[in-house]
Amino acid sequence: MFDKFENKYIVKGTIVALKPIHIGKGQESMDPTEVDSPVIKDENGLPLIPGSSLKGVLRSFVERVLSSGAFEGYRSCLIVNDEPCVSDDDVKRLKTKYDKDYKKIAEEIYESSCNVCRLFGSNHLAAKLTIKDLNSIDEKTFFDMRDGVGIDRDTGTAKDGKKYNYEITPSGTRFKLHMIGDNLDDDDIELLKICLNVLKNGQISVGGMTSRGLGTIKLIDEKIYKVDKSNLKEYVSNGLNEEMRWNDV
Repeated sequence: MFDKFENKYIVKGTIVALKPIHIGKGQESMDPTEVDSPVIKDENGLPLIPGSSLKGVLRSFVERVLSSGAFEGYRSCLIVNDEPCVSDDDVKRLKTKYDKDYKKIAEEIYESSCNVCRLFGSNHLAAKLTIKDLNSIDEKTFFDMRDGVGIDRDTGTAKDGKKYNYEITPSGTRFKLHMIGDNLDDDDIELLKICLNVLKNGQISVGGMTSRGLGTIKLIDEKIYKVDKSNLKEYVSNGLNEEMRWNDV
């Protein structure tokens, strides 16, 4: 699927936080003077949105849309619910069937994969869509802090001693978006358009505590480029230019 160049779609733009964002760094601080749940930051202490986080929420959105049946002919598996379109047993069967004919195995895995796995990847299929980590383009960020309380699920009341605080990246913070789609076919392009439109419409939220209203983001100032065989030589020699702009979104 990737051994021959067919096309490349490159999306550049700015992601703006419409609401504060909390993307925890996955490890609570042991320092009693620090916030209980800090946000993930880059080496300069500025906020960061991992590309995997944005890709994950876009994938979930597309899965829900396709599962509705509104897009006839498109398929979406439930990979997070252990109902993948291609299972480990399927792959074992193909390896037994085709021995070391890896190209044939890859082709059958691709044909059996749903549209979401073809674009976003799976345990057995490389993703066509890549999103790089989104670094802040602001010179400084003044982080805020909020309090939270652990809730007892049985009583629905606050648990004693479960008060905590968490750090948030303020609304208005801007991040640099760099998204790449390799060798997209017509179905992939339609899903890419869905992703770009929901980002431009501010319908996506990233990070934690989105049910409390956090994490809403919006894509602005986007520039989308299409590289194919007609301009590939120019691209590899001199990079992107305005003649490569793609406006079919």
